[in-house]
Amino acid sequence: MTVRKAELRFREFDRYRAFYCGLCHAIKEQGGTLSRMALSYEMTFLTILLSSLYDDEKTEARRRCAVHPVRGVSVIRGPETGYCARLSLMVSWYALRDGWEDERRVDRLAESAALKRAAQRAGASLPRQEAALSEYVQKLHILEKEQESNLDAAANLTGNMLSELFDWREDVYAKDLRELGFSLGKFIYLCDCYEDIERDGRKGSYNPLLPRSQDPEFSGQCERMLSSILSTGALAFERLPLIEDSEILRNILYSGIWQRFEMATHRRREARR
Repeated sequence: MTVRKAELRFREFDRYRAFYCGLCHAIKEQGGTLSRMALSYEMTFLTILLSSLYDDEKTEARRRCAVHPVRGVSVIRGPETGYCARLSLMVSWYALRDGWEDERRVDRLAESAALKRAAQRAGASLPRQEAALSEYVQKLHILEKEQESNLDAAANLTGNMLSELFDWREDVYAKDLRELGFSLGKFIYLCDCYEDIERDGRKGSYNPLLPRSQDPEFSGQCERMLSSILSTGALAFERLPLIEDSEILRNILYSGIWQRFEMATHRRREARR
């Protein structure tokens, strides 16, 4: 869920990067330097979305870090940045712990241990979101174990989980935020499945798209399915009273989000030549 840089103005890209760096600094403050592995484009999108939606005070400053030690970078932060930093720690910890349990990779175990304490503190401060993540992981394990073939089963789980995370304040905007989060959760899950078809086939990993992957029209079918999912989320997005940074958000939602799908499709076409 990153921007398509070529379609942004320089000023817009600089502002996007300032939100990204602001989230990175907030994650470090809450979990230490190693916790920066939790930084993601998805949570950057949510940070900008909530910043645009809520008229909370923001701060913008120039900060140095290990990546930018001399000149530093512009950093934008507000209350939503802290919220998304806590979510980042929780999501990353669950993902790493899940990777260790599924694949027994020592690197995943070490990384999850580095995040554990910060993630637990974040979860204690966000009990509703913590419960949604815990339930999501448990139910997804059951579907994977049963090799559930229904595409909506696992995708809806991801959608439900992300809808809880998008709903920051349970207020008048909750319905549209949840609807947007649900659609993006489904899109992200199924797009990941599409991208990982070859790897999951080799490793025998669960992927509900695998049985369909030999169809000559597979890519087109997936593209239409994902477009339909996004259209529902786009309606909810456009109902939200977003003004500042709305063009950055539209760049991600209507263009940038497709980049991984496009790269996977191109890779498969090249492999068939």
